[in-house]
Amino acid sequence: MMKRYSVIINFIVFQVAWFAVFFLNHQAVPVLLLVIGIMAMMSPDRKSDCMFVVCGLGVGLMIELIAAGTNVIKYVGGPIPVWLVLLWCTLLFSFRESMGKLFTLPLKIRVPLVWLGAPGSYYAGQQADLLITANPTLFFWLVYGGIWYCGFESLRWLNSHPKLKRKIGTDGVLGT
Repeated sequence: MMKRYSVIINFIVFQVAWFAVFFLNHQAVPVLLLVIGIMAMMSPDRKSDCMFVVCGLGVGLMIELIAAGTNVIKYVGGPIPVWLVLLWCTLLFSFRESMGKLFTLPLKIRVPLVWLGAPGSYYAGQQADLLITANPTLFFWLVYGGIWYCGFESLRWLNSHPKLKRKIGTDGVLGT
């Protein structure tokens, strides 16, 4: 029964992580660790998903380092806060489960969805005083969206790598 609802539960648990950061800011670390534990335990292919998270974290942190290094984003409290690393882990688990469909969307849908959608959560993070985005807002949205889209395509490639591919679960075949 749990597997039947794993996509929904995974999505809800990811939202708990995101809102914990939004409302608790830097004090969200224990909640994020709990969420990561839940996501790992619920994973239909724990070994593959955990490997994807570890490898994908390199891509995620590269996105953040490029954005911070080019002054597109500045994080309060340091170059890459602990909560952000943990939030990336929850996002990577979600990519394999509740957001797996994003990897299979056609290019004409994937590009605008990721390019324009991803910066929104960072803009919301600015409203919670977690980070500062470049001005004007349109510049931030376009540049960070582009950085994020390149990272997303790297994650998409990682998802299809034979050593990281899921044996079971919601993983789909890559579209063009």
